[in-house]
Amino acid sequence: MDFTAYDSRAAAETGRDLQLKHPVTGDLMFDGDKPCMVNVIGSESREAQAAIRAVQKAKTKSEKDEEQNIENLHKLLVQTATPLVKGFKNIDRGDKPAKAPDDVDWLLNLQLINGQDGEESFVEQIAKFATRRANFLGNGSKG
Repeated sequence: MDFTAYDSRAAAETGRDLQLKHPVTGDLMFDGDKPCMVNVIGSESREAQAAIRAVQKAKTKSEKDEEQNIENLHKLLVQTATPLVKGFKNIDRGDKPAKAPDDVDWLLNLQLINGQDGEESFVEQIAKFATRRANFLGNGSKG
């Protein structure tokens, strides 16, 4: 049996589209009849792992006694999720289409994480999607 079909690291290198959900209601988001999508690579990809290592290395060099609060946790999640975002579809920033990498930080910081059941910020949705192996191997439901 050829096990290359189970190479989730290679599969995670290819971006997949995540349809964003409203951060309060959880409803799928649309621009008219077109889904609002973020193209995301998987956290198992070599590119993502290199970026995550760089974030961790920078964090260990920064203040070790940094206060643990929601804003700092959110900041770390944004730093980790930023390299995972490769593009946007049907998402505008004002009157212009959002573009990666320029508008990634903007999108990921539109809400803070809040820990409320059923309320997921855009950065939480992206991080959750990127870490789910089935989204890249295709052996399970998306999202």
